[in-house]
Amino acid sequence: MWINYLDQALLLAALAVCVNLLVGYAGQVSVAHAAFAGVGGYTVCFLAGTHGWPYLASLAVAVLVATALGVVIGLIALGLAEEFLILMTLAFSLGIIGVLATFDSLGGVTGITGVEGLRLAGLDLRTPEDWLVPSAVLLVLVYAVCRRIGESPYGQVLKGIREDAVATRALGKNTFGYKIGIFAITSGLTGLVGGLYSGWLGQATPSAFGFPLAMAVFAMVIVGGNANLAGSVAAAVALTMIEPVLREVLGVQSTQAALVQVVLYGALLLLVMLVRPQGLFPERSRRAAVSAVSAVSAATASAPPVKAAYKPVEPAARAAAHAEAGVVLRAEGLSKRFGGITAAKDIGLELRRGTITALVGPNGAGKTTAFNLFTGTVVPDTGSVTLNGAELVGMRPDLIVRAGLARTFQDVRLLNRLTCLENVLLAVPGQPGERIGRLFVPGRGVSRADREAAAQAMRWLEFVGMADQAATPADALSYGQSKLVSLARALATRADVLLLDEPASGVDAAWVETMLAMVAAVRDEGRTVCLVEHNLDVVRQLADHTCFMELGEITASGTLDELTGSARLAEAYFGAQ
Repeated sequence: MWINYLDQALLLAALAVCVNLLVGYAGQVSVAHAAFAGVGGYTVCFLAGTHGWPYLASLAVAVLVATALGVVIGLIALGLAEEFLILMTLAFSLGIIGVLATFDSLGGVTGITGVEGLRLAGLDLRTPEDWLVPSAVLLVLVYAVCRRIGESPYGQVLKGIREDAVATRALGKNTFGYKIGIFAITSGLTGLVGGLYSGWLGQATPSAFGFPLAMAVFAMVIVGGNANLAGSVAAAVALTMIEPVLREVLGVQSTQAALVQVVLYGALLLLVMLVRPQGLFPERSRRAAVSAVSAVSAATASAPPVKAAYKPVEPAARAAAHAEAGVVLRAEGLSKRFGGITAAKDIGLELRRGTITALVGPNGAGKTTAFNLFTGTVVPDTGSVTLNGAELVGMRPDLIVRAGLARTFQDVRLLNRLTCLENVLLAVPGQPGERIGRLFVPGRGVSRADREAAAQAMRWLEFVGMADQAATPADALSYGQSKLVSLARALATRADVLLLDEPASGVDAAWVETMLAMVAAVRDEGRTVCLVEHNLDVVRQLADHTCFMELGEITASGTLDELTGSARLAEAYFGAQ
């Protein structure tokens, strides 16, 4: 009897690990994966049990069918907000099980039963003892695959999506592609687990893969801890063993034991949510093993410039350099309306290579909207944006970043549960481990590239003076420190053009000179900067060229002294400073 429950615990642990990869790492709360396990179970019972296929071949087909179904459902559901994703996947889960129950060839409402005589790798699978090794091997396989994905650069992107999909996309990551990818991968893995689970049960029925199974697996994930796969295994074993302990150790009758188990499930979930909402086992940092010393020592020749003291340049010299520089980004005729509100009106702007352009104006003038239009976050109604002659309008925001245009946000948008190092590391482009196909290729190429990326991220943190906070979670930083890490993250993209939304706002006065020096150093290495800033001292010291924006359009441009000398502009904005 105990062996039978241990088989069940191992299989449910494998299912919980799959769901934790999707929910804990990627933040995609789906209740459809019990149904995907059902698809795998029905496939195996139909092929191996009814038509005599080899068990291993049936498992392979189960994985393919569940993966394909996961892609289809993911394409439909993953564009929705999280609360709608839960409802949509619940509807799909009920629908899938309902559809399976309508086919007479699949046993109808009773399902496929009496499946026996299965063989795997030459072993007859008849008794609970026979299923112990295959169940343990499956758990090890699923755990190894999920851990490899979760604790890799690919998994780091998943965590970024979980924390803030918009900010992650602004670092050059195709967030929707990652969502579909991980949904399909976990669907295929749960199909595999379901195939073995049905083989162990000897049947595939609607009740075996219904809503209770989905909730039991979620309980294992929540109790064990999000993004902690070992915690899911421990919770699955512990929760599965409640019933046999009640029956065999405490002498509770079978019917009562099942009810007491449900009560204990609920009490334990409530206790965990109130006392330790992160679960019994906390999430681990992927970079816990990467020390600051090793990261710095591994820095490559492409490391950023060392921070230096800010050296003011005469405004006349900056203006002359701006006039001579070539145009790297050009916006023409950009307009955008939201209902009856004109957010942008015929915006025209040129950013010249190796210079700093400031965009100033009163609150609500449309400065951040302009950044959204440049970076593809908002699609303009009319107009054009070109970067080095290539049209950006119509491109996905992540492709625009990879083309060389990156931004920061006025509200910072750091990924709170990730450390400072992980935030910056996510922005480092071209990491081989972000491609699922490279993760399982033999060799050390991914781990070597991983260390080099960590080195670059650490150097950028050094550059902004935040190296000593590398292991600090972003939500523990002050607002000013968050701004510095945000700047380091944008710099790590190595984009040619940086759009900085109020970089000095909220930064302690002692760090303003540091901020000036950092932005100036970026300009000096040939990169182009456009900044939105209300601190006119920062604008005066940094900007080679200044544009004034009001009511959604740029109405004047020149040096800051020229703009402040205009009586109309002074009345509209500058006089209020």
